[in-house]
Amino acid sequence: MGLMRNKIDHDDLNLQRSFETWFQSPLGRVLLSDQREKIDGVIGRMFGYHQLEMLVSHRFPMGNSSSLGHKIMMVPEWQADMPDNTLVAQPHELGLCHDSVDLAILHHTLDYTASPHQALREVSRVVKGSGHLLIIGFNPMSMWGVRKLLSRKKTAPWNGRFISGQRVEDWLNLLDFEISSAHYHFLRPPVENYGVLERFSFVDTLDKGKFPVGAYYMILAKKQVGCSISTRPTWKKANVIGLPIANRMKPMQTTKQPFTVTKVKE
Repeated sequence: MGLMRNKIDHDDLNLQRSFETWFQSPLGRVLLSDQREKIDGVIGRMFGYHQLEMLVSHRFPMGNSSSLGHKIMMVPEWQADMPDNTLVAQPHELGLCHDSVDLAILHHTLDYTASPHQALREVSRVVKGSGHLLIIGFNPMSMWGVRKLLSRKKTAPWNGRFISGQRVEDWLNLLDFEISSAHYHFLRPPVENYGVLERFSFVDTLDKGKFPVGAYYMILAKKQVGCSISTRPTWKKANVIGLPIANRMKPMQTTKQPFTVTKVKE
């Protein structure tokens, strides 16, 4: 069992490293810029204190624009140039306390982890009641999904899992999350040529998030909290023994005695 887990973790690291390399390519940088712009429009109005970002790399932070005071970046592998607020952990083993995070951002975490459902369960554990979860992932029902199917050489990001947004929403519903919004963005074709990408920049004006054919989905969900109803306390009954009426003591009554004077004979 331990060997199987080590193999899964090793595969996750290799996939994560390939994602990190790809995000430095022309297509990856353009996509990353678009994602940051869309994320800023969502988290800019959030409140709270603790923010968790589950990232492909600490070099690509996604939640700097939020007003939350304490930001934690989570990456699956240690590197020498990581900032102090970086947590090294696996997505399915965060090592954080229950109900401790106000906002969690999953940036393609479900695309590179071998156990996406378990990773989602783990992050739902650490999100507070009424806290928010923002998930970004590749949309298989897009030109990018077609490119993944036709790609012979399985390199990043085409070697990712590309889980559908509808499936992620179903998982969130099972974990007692309410879907606040689900948008699909980036209509440009998946080509590595920067010049071609610039020619298709006009489609950004058409991107309102409503077309389900965008390259990636962005799902915002809120954790539901059950209202606990306090019950009336059960008082311990005292064992009181009642006395018969005939045996009950009557309250002492005071009677006035007549005052008599006795005459003493001399």
